[in-house]
Amino acid sequence: MAETHEFDAGTMGCAEGLSQEFKRQINALPAGDILVVTARDPIAKDDLPALARLLGHKVHSVEFNQTAEIVVTVEAGAKAGAKAGTKEEP
Repeated sequence: MAETHEFDAGTMGCAEGLSQEFKRQINALPAGDILVVTARDPIAKDDLPALARLLGHKVHSVEFNQTAEIVVTVEAGAKAGAKAGTKEEP
């Protein structure tokens, strides 16, 4: 069963490493798990979903919460380098 993980980026912006930290966290999850990212950087609304798709993950939603933070919900896809329809070697 898929698990949900949370990443509160706080005030970290893309210039401060938000993209790299998002990539590290989403790529560490098993396929099917969900990562919910909360960020205050307005650029994250566009950058994180684009990066997630580029990395092969599925974006479920991009919303604003009650405190105007951006909340991006992403489902982890297959690991980078894995080819669709093939088995990964151990």
